[in-house]
Amino acid sequence: LKLYGKRGVYKDTRLQEQGGQIFEEDGILYNCVFSLCDQGGAINEYCIMQLVKVPDSNLHLYYKKGRVGDDPNAEERLEEWKDVDGAVKEFVRLFEEVTGNEFEPWEREKKFQKKPLKFYPIDIDDGVDVRCGGLGLRQLGVAAAHCKLEPMVANFMKVLCGQEIYKYALMEMDLDAPDLPMGMLSNVHLKRCEEVLQEFIEKVKSMKESGPKAEAVWSDFSQRWFTLMHSSRPFIFRDYQELADHAAASFECVRDIVVASHMIGHMGDDTLDDPLSDRYKKIGCSISPLDKDSEDYKMILNYVEKTYEPVKLADIEYGISVENIFNVETKEGPSFDEVKKLPNKRLLWCGTRSSNLLRHLHKGFLPASCSLPVPGYMFGKGIVCSDAAAEAARYGFTAVDRPEGFLVLAVFSQGEEIVELKNPPEDTKPLEEKKVCVKGLGRKKPDESEYIDWKDDIKVPCGSLIPSEHQDSPLEYNEYTVYDPRQVSMRFLVGVKFEEKDTVMDAQD
Repeated sequence: LKLYGKRGVYKDTRLQEQGGQIFEEDGILYNCVFSLCDQGGAINEYCIMQLVKVPDSNLHLYYKKGRVGDDPNAEERLEEWKDVDGAVKEFVRLFEEVTGNEFEPWEREKKFQKKPLKFYPIDIDDGVDVRCGGLGLRQLGVAAAHCKLEPMVANFMKVLCGQEIYKYALMEMDLDAPDLPMGMLSNVHLKRCEEVLQEFIEKVKSMKESGPKAEAVWSDFSQRWFTLMHSSRPFIFRDYQELADHAAASFECVRDIVVASHMIGHMGDDTLDDPLSDRYKKIGCSISPLDKDSEDYKMILNYVEKTYEPVKLADIEYGISVENIFNVETKEGPSFDEVKKLPNKRLLWCGTRSSNLLRHLHKGFLPASCSLPVPGYMFGKGIVCSDAAAEAARYGFTAVDRPEGFLVLAVFSQGEEIVELKNPPEDTKPLEEKKVCVKGLGRKKPDESEYIDWKDDIKVPCGSLIPSEHQDSPLEYNEYTVYDPRQVSMRFLVGVKFEEKDTVMDAQD
């Protein structure tokens, strides 16, 4: 991998070994990366430009342009310049050549216009992409051996601070091009991605065109999206489900990985200095293992067993076993004590990728990034939970060769006003503005006769899943959505292992 932040010297230059640093003058860093996706012309390219100052030597200009994944044919040059002004002028000329924009307004104010068949800058932040800064498998063992945290918590931190979960997440979303650090995007760039996504969704929802005209609108967005969110395998979006899975969910995942990159930083050099404890302190929350003999542990095991159904992949079904459970108290977002004073409380499941967990723990839950008429997004920009572990497991499931994942249990206040809906509303804004709770009615529901009351009037809907009276619903399980983050507090983290079916979960374990 060749991943670096805004101040990182690109590895192919080999100048970092000589102490090279990105040249900076008048507050401008001379380091740019660009992306261009045009599927009509079968173009999916990247471009990198850097001015690098080497101690006791001249300025070096590095330029590389090529197809994603087609490295041997890339155009690449490294030139040494004695004349600083000349090097800067050549850098600016190249910028204007590949983008069709002036250099200064972009670097000073982020003003930029996308020109046809020209590159667009990917705005990178300072720091190190977690796929470089996180610990590799060998380093994790050393770090855990020197960790002063409770052993189960140290093992949990190993997962969060390793490179693996972030590498796999970006690989699964085809955002793992080796030359661009997608785990170090700036807030400016992330905001731009979010705006383009929301603008397109509004356009499609109100679109009157059909046939080739509609296809052209989808095609235009796809080029824009994969230019901003640089992919190794771009494609043309064709429906809302693809938008949810490959645009909205990808955006949220990248946004969370950027937070992880900032939190983790560069860990490779300090494995003996207990970096896991250091990062645990940075997260700023309390994580402690739940006693396996405690009533809470047994209650959660029962909740998993009653509301889980196998995840199906091709022809294979995957059961689940609980490996361990952590009690969580976060500093961001509302505390358990604050939420337990609110009305209509339930203990509900939240699905999350492992790569998103560090952000949830550090900053609390964020609402969905957009409103789409598909499960998870159909009730707008809210925080979504479910009363079925099966629903959360769909998000927590990783892959056959990586069976470990996490399910989150949160205390969720439905508030005073609960709106029950079966289908996506035409406009979710009134729900978001009134901050009601929306209960999306699924085709399956937990048997209410088996609900239990947990502490502080919190209901646990841990009944066996039975068919509901809403068999025409697009939702398989009930979804609960609130729009005020103060109504949800993370309480437990359930470490699970997905296993090929025929493996029976042992509730005594």
